[in-house]
Formats: sequence, structure tokens, C-alpha cells
Amino acid sequence: MTRHLAGRRTTGLFSPAPGSRPAVLAGLGNGIVISAPLPVGIAAGDPQAAAWATLGAYLAAFTNKGGARRPRTRGLLVAAVVDAAVFWIGARAAGLFPLTLAVLAALVFLAGMGTTVHPTLERLGTMPATALLVAAGAVGTTQTPAQLRPAALLVLAGGLWYAVATAVLTPAPRLRDVLHTLAQPYRAVGRTLSGLADPQAPRAAPAPTADALRRAEEATRTLRGPRGDEHLAELTDPLVRRAATLADLTAALAATGPPPAAVATPYTAAATDAAQRLARLADDLTRRRPTTPHAGAPGTAMAPLEAACDRMRAQSAAGTQSYPDTARAGRQRRLLGRIDAVLTAARTDAHRLTRLARTPLPPPPTLVPRPPAARLRGSMTLTSAAFRHALRATTVSTAVFALTQAVAVPHGEWATLAVLRVLRPQYAATRERVVQRVVGNLVGGSCAALLIAAVHTQAAISLILFVIITAGFTLRPVNYAFWVVFGTPVVLLIGDVSHPGDWHDALVRIAMTFLGTAAALLGSRLLWPSWEHPRLAADTDHARRATAAYLDAALRFLARPDLDGDLASARAAAEKAVARAQSTAHHAHREPGHDRAALDRESATVAALDRLVALTAALLTHRTARAAHVPALDLYTGHAAPALDPPRGDDPAVHADALAQAVEEMSLYLEDLHTRRRRELAGEHTGDTAVRVRIRETAPVIELLATIADTLPEPGSAPSAAP
Repeated sequence: MTRHLAGRRTTGLFSPAPGSRPAVLAGLGNGIVISAPLPVGIAAGDPQAAAWATLGAYLAAFTNKGGARRPRTRGLLVAAVVDAAVFWIGARAAGLFPLTLAVLAALVFLAGMGTTVHPTLERLGTMPATALLVAAGAVGTTQTPAQLRPAALLVLAGGLWYAVATAVLTPAPRLRDVLHTLAQPYRAVGRTLSGLADPQAPRAAPAPTADALRRAEEATRTLRGPRGDEHLAELTDPLVRRAATLADLTAALAATGPPPAAVATPYTAAATDAAQRLARLADDLTRRRPTTPHAGAPGTAMAPLEAACDRMRAQSAAGTQSYPDTARAGRQRRLLGRIDAVLTAARTDAHRLTRLARTPLPPPPTLVPRPPAARLRGSMTLTSAAFRHALRATTVSTAVFALTQAVAVPHGEWATLAVLRVLRPQYAATRERVVQRVVGNLVGGSCAALLIAAVHTQAAISLILFVIITAGFTLRPVNYAFWVVFGTPVVLLIGDVSHPGDWHDALVRIAMTFLGTAAALLGSRLLWPSWEHPRLAADTDHARRATAAYLDAALRFLARPDLDGDLASARAAAEKAVARAQSTAHHAHREPGHDRAALDRESATVAALDRLVALTAALLTHRTARAAHVPALDLYTGHAAPALDPPRGDDPAVHADALAQAVEEMSLYLEDLHTRRRRELAGEHTGDTAVRVRIRETAPVIELLATIADTLPEPGSAPSAAP
């Protein structure tokens, strides 16, 4: 059991990040550009120069944050110059330990403050500090300071080569980049429908479509910007709206529960068909080879479900079938029919856009940040998380560097590099990085040791480096652990090109990783820590208020069809607040020194709020004029939001009792409608009578309102503070 659990945890380290995918083209481009100096230098008889140029390209690659070609290339050129200059300083200051330590401290501090000071510092990150450590580590191990100083020019040449080569190889931004973003919510909805297609399978949590929808909306909003393309925005907007509609209809379908046994098979077929068509639509938008079989013509999968529902109605009239089950099957059929219709329209929109996929996009406007000095002064306070992180990173990295230099540990700079790579602003994120770094280095270092011991031909090493760099940059967006696995051999093999390596260096690398990650974890806990669990109660309360506001706005919109309201803003605010609370809860559970039971209660509340947002969106898919006349709807509307977020001084029990009374009145009303409908069927009134119409338009609303009332979380106590 313990071994199985450990295996699951190790596998979880390599789980893909939500919404990520392998960057195949970017990985191939980085593999070509970074490794290109190696065969050139080897052919010229100077593998040492090739290794330094490759290092320069490698450092520049980590500052490649994507974006428009011109500003990206400009940023890479700046990074190449800065990295080479710092490398030169490291070579010059090799014999002056205090100067090297001071420069390292300044570089790490600026890297920690980069996100709040200037975009250039954010882009550079810890790469200048890395260049300094590489120069300091090379002195005394492979070269003398005099031999190392000219290498700064080779590092510069490698960085400039990377900037120019990526500018040439990277295609100009086109509409297909936006279409890839638009495809993600359709793919997420398709995964949710696939889960709903099997009535015997447990009801899994729906795929996270909210983040995908927000990214799609942001992409179309960019097209409407000052330098965007209004025509393309007009074409992409309907596709985003249809994705949001499909997400809400799927949530409404999930709220109906599993299908009755009499329609389970055609229900599964219809849901599977819709899921396959959604996946195919997403593949078309991303121009991928379809991974799902060709679906039939739109609507063909609905015919068996409609026939099964007709048989259930006949059986209900004969008294051999439960009418509530018949009504539920009818609601599921109608929801799947609406999904089918929206999907057909979305396919038409997607087909029109895919023909324009090669349309070039204008570059985004250049943002002018505040002067760095003013932003730096404004952020230098212990109340700033960025400032605390910068102090923490500076203190731990300089302490580890001083320790390794004092005891003359071989390759001691690797321990400092491990600190820079794993130390994050939050303790939980640091701990996760530590585990990924240690496991990745064990795997990657072991493989590197085998390669260094077995391969001694420079050309073969160059080819292996190309493969490893390509694989590493391809999988880097998927999970950081993958990058560590491939990145460790890269660093060791680059040095092996010019100086036939000793496989023992891989063991030293692993040992230094243990030292650096242990120091980072200790510093993250002891030095100006940024704990998440004390903030969980506040974030949960904020999510509760935002969800209550969205629920109240939706109920009033349901009760008053003529009422104008900004439901989209209320929903976006609720989804954003819940997502933040979920992130806080995720990190808080990985932190020490807290009340586990209180954290579990808060996490359960956040999960309930997330479900409430989805149920509220599903409720609005059933909005009709007749739904506004559901009995006790006004009573329900007046107490639902206060029951979720009671005003100061109010007794939550009063609002809960009022909700229960409203739900009871609605249930009695629905039961009476079912009784009247059974009488009609017994009298062979099988047509579309007034009673049947009322059931069709009010039953899903009443059932969702009852589910919402049952889902409302109770107020809980806050987690205790950190020690």
C-alpha cells in the first residue's frame, strides 16, 4: 500500500499542468538554435569555443518569454548583452570573493523584485546570476581567469545568435495562434461530456472551462484593441459565446444526474457523439490531425434518444413507467438537442475562421511602465510579498555560495543554482519545486553519468545534446519536472564537449542539488515566510460574497425577464474569486503549522462555491417567461444570497428556513403538475398540453433551485495562523 502510494505521488510530480501541451515546434527550434554552435566549433577544431557559445544561447533561451517578434527579439538582445557582461565580471572578480558575493546579491535581489519593478528585469530573471556563477565556477576547475575573460565574447556571440536565429525561425503572429486559444474551451467541454456519456461511471468533476474561457475572451479582446483587427474580432466573438453556452448547457446536463435506464444507451450515444464533434472542432481550430472518428451528420445521434423518450411517454401513459423519470429523460434530450444545435453553429463559425488562419495579426501596443526607481522604492517594504521573496532569495543564495566557497566544495556553484531554481514566493510552491528538482536531478544525473561514461565522441555528444535540448524545451511547458530531467544532462554534456567529462561530476551535481534545495526549503520556512493558510479565510469570504452577488443577480434576472443587469461581470468576478480561493487552499494544504480540520472545512466551502457558480450558470440556461412564475420564487430570491453571505447581525438559520419553505412550496407545485399530467396521459391526452408545457419549463428550474439550496455552504471557522 505504501509503495503504491509512493508510486502515485512520484507519478503526480510529472502530471501535466492544466491547459498545457507539449511545445513541439518551439522545442525543435530551441534544439536547433542552441546546439548549432557545437558542430561548427567541432568542425573548426575549437570545441571549447563551441561550448561557450552554446552556453550563451542556452542562457538566452531562458529569457525567451514569447510574444510579438520585435519586442521579443529586442529583449533577447538585451539579455545576451547583460549575460555576457555579467559573465565577464565574474571572470574578472574570480579572485575577489567579496566582490563576487556582492554582485551575486545584487543580481538575485533585482531578479526577485523584477515582477514589480520593470519588464526587462522580469524577463532576465536569474539568468544574469547564473552567468556569474558559471564564470565563478569555471575558474580553477577548467580554466584560469585570463583564459576565461575572452570567453565572455563567445557567450555574447551565442546569445546574439539565439536572438537573431529565433527572430528568423519564429513565424509572425497569425490568427491561428488565436484559434488555438479558442479551441481550448471546446476541448474542455468535450472532456466533460465524455465523462457524462457513461451513466455507470462516477460523476467526475467537470473539466476546468472557466480559465480556458477567460483566455479565449482575452484573445478576442486583444483583437479589439487599439492596434487590433475589428473584422477578425467580429468573427471570433460568436465562437467564444458559443463555447460559453456549451459549457453552461453541459453543466445543466450534469445537474440532471444519470439518465433513466430506459434511455441510457441512446443517451450515451448522443453524448459521446457530441463529445467527439467537440474534440473534432477543437482539432480543426488547431489544425491538428483529428484524434476522434468522424461523427455522423448533425442531429443523427439524437434520433434514437428521441425515439426512446417517446417510448417512455407511452409507457408512462400505460402506468408502467415513472413519470418523473420520463420528465427527466425529456429534459436530458432537450439539453442534448440544444448542445447539438449550438455545436452545429459553432462548426460553421470555426470553418469560416480556419480559412483565415494564415491572416497576420498586428503587433500589440507597447506598454510604457513606470520608472524603475519609483516602482522599486514603492515595493521595498516588508508588507510586499515580492520584497520579502527578494530578501529571502538573496539571503539564502549568498549564504549557500559563501558556504561552498569557504569549504572549497567542487562545483559548489551548483548548490546556489539549485536555490535560484526552486525558491518561490510561497512555501508550498517551493516545496513542490524542491521535490521536482531532487527527483529530476536523480533521474537526469544518473542518465548523464551513463552518457558521459559511454560516449566519448564529440560529434555523438553534439547529436545527443540536440535531442535532449529539443525534448526538454518541448516538455518544459507541461511540467517543470520534465525540464529538470532533461536539463541536468544538458549542463553536464555541454562541459563534456570540450573537456572529456568525469561521470563523478553527475554525482556531485546531485549532491549539490540536495544541499541547495534543502537550504531553499529551510529559508522559505524561516525567512520572512509568505504563508497561504492565514489568507484562506479571507479569500473564502471574498469568494462567498462574489458568489452570493452572482446568485442574487441571476435569480433576479430569472424572476424579472425585463430586468437589465451585468450578469457577465458578476459571473466573472465570482469565478475569479473562487479560483483564487482554490489556489490558496491548494497551497495552504502543503504548509506546516496549521489546523488541518479548519483547512478542510474551508476547502469544502470553496468546492461548494465552485459548484454554486456552475449551478447558477446552468440555471440561466432554463430561463423562460413561464419560469418567472414559479411559486415562491420571490421568497427564494429574497433569502438565497443572504443565506450564503448573511448580512452583519442576521441569523443564517432564518434565511435557511425561508429557503427550505420556498423549496417545499415549489416541490409541492411540481408534484401537483406531475399528478395532473398522469391524469392527462391516462385520459390519452398525449399532446402538448398546458400542464406538459409548465412541467417542461419549470421542472428543471425547480430542481436546480433545490440543488442550489442544498449546496449552500454553512459558515465555518478560519484556519489557525502559522507558527
